[in-house]
Amino acid sequence: MKDRKLNATDHLRRHWWQAKADFWRHWKECFEQGAGRDRLILDLGTIRSLYWQALGLNALSVAKSIRVWWAKTADLHQLGKAVI
Repeated sequence: MKDRKLNATDHLRRHWWQAKADFWRHWKECFEQGAGRDRLILDLGTIRSLYWQALGLNALSVAKSIRVWWAKTADLHQLGKAVI
């Protein structure tokens, strides 16, 4: 198998997918199993950081995906519809 170098957009996209999966896994642990919210808040911070990194690297497709997800889940995370 040939090694494939990831560009910045692909790299951020993979981190975004993992961060989103982590959020939903921790959401379930927090609200269905009674775990603390600390991990969930860290996941949201990770997602927010990835958004700003994507904008800074001009990975606009990743930033848009995060922005849309953030707005759609605003009622759940209660941090507003805009990523700030």
